[in-house]
This record gives sequence, C-alpha cells and structure tokens, in this order.
Amino acid sequence: MQNTKQRLHKRRNIALIVLLFIALLSIIVDRYFPFSPPSYIDTKYHILLVYFLIAYKVIELGIFYMLFYKKHYLKTLAQEYHITSLEKFEKQAKKFFFLVPQGSIVFGILSYKLSGNVQYLWLFLAIAAMVLWRVNPKKLT
Repeated sequence: MQNTKQRLHKRRNIALIVLLFIALLSIIVDRYFPFSPPSYIDTKYHILLVYFLIAYKVIELGIFYMLFYKKHYLKTLAQEYHITSLEKFEKQAKKFFFLVPQGSIVFGILSYKLSGNVQYLWLFLAIAAMVLWRVNPKKLT
C-alpha cells in the first residue's frame, strides 16, 4: 500500500504543477494574445454557457469523481488490501488524477473563449486544485 500511496502522491503533485503551469501560461496569453468572444453565438448566451460549464464541473467533480474514488478506496479497505482490489483502486485513482485537471483545463479554456475573461479559466483551475488538494493519497489509512 505504501508504494501505491507514493505513486499516487507523485501523480497528484504532477497534476498540481500542470495546473500551476497552465495558470501562468494563461497570464501570458491573456496579456499578449487576448481572446474575444465568438460572434457565431449570440452574446446573451455567452455567460449562460459559462455558468452551465461551471455548474456541470462542480457536479461532475463532487458526485462522479469523488464518489467513485471513495467507493473504490472503501472496497479496497473492506477486502483488506487484496491485490486485485488494490490494483482496481490504483487504476481508478490514476484516472482521477488525470481527468480532474484535464477536464478543468478544457472547460476553463472553453469558458475563457466564450467570455473573453481569463478569470473563468482561473476559476476552473482553482476548482481542480482544491479537489486535488483535498484528495491526498498520503492520508489514506
């Protein structure tokens, strides 16, 4: 279990570093290459789409990812770290530590493009960072 914790902690740290890198890159892009909202979508729908993306991401992270991560971890505990359950947990945790930043980056870029405001991208990056910060593999018992 210690090896699993160390590998997952390393993945978590890599994901947090990627989020920080994207945030710094977004500052540069916003300063030198600002986006304007697309003209093919009516302007009254831009912010509504951004709010929909925010609500969807919060629900997705809160319900799907956190519950699935917790569910597989509890199964692993119940089976007393049986090798197959530990492998399944590690597989799900790897997906978790990949999909959380990836989805937040994609939704953040979409929101940035729709609104023309980099703060929405930062909001998605902050949400992903908080989720990754909350899920600490080293604190698993």
